[in-house]
Amino acid sequence: MAYSGTSRIDIDAPLEEVFALATDVEGFGAWIKDIREVEVLGRTKDGLATAARMRVDVSIREVEYILDYEYDRPNGVSWSSRPGGDIKSLEGSYAFEVNDDGGTDVTYTLELDPGFPVPGFLLKRATKHITSAALSGLKARAEDA
Repeated sequence: MAYSGTSRIDIDAPLEEVFALATDVEGFGAWIKDIREVEVLGRTKDGLATAARMRVDVSIREVEYILDYEYDRPNGVSWSSRPGGDIKSLEGSYAFEVNDDGGTDVTYTLELDPGFPVPGFLLKRATKHITSAALSGLKARAEDA
């Protein structure tokens, strides 16, 4: 059973800075507390991760998966999981737009299918938690920088 969600937040930081933080895959653990380990498996010629192995604490257990990344610099980044990890599928994206105050509007989209039995209400709660952590962590990191 898959669950998806979309959320939005305003960040008081320039778009390029928000893009840089959101694409610093190795730095995720500093602002997303559930991430236990990140290993970048490949990079673009300008240093952005093309793939990374993640180990994440999802409360009931730790899961590991590999994400492939695509970029629309500086307007967004998207990712999708490879088959064979501890989850069936994970797809997501950040989309960035300059707002009227010179800050950045960020839209986060996530679709998660754990591939193992999870009650619907727990899957919904997990997706909401992931989305909230990703947006609030990015906001805090960008506004403190």
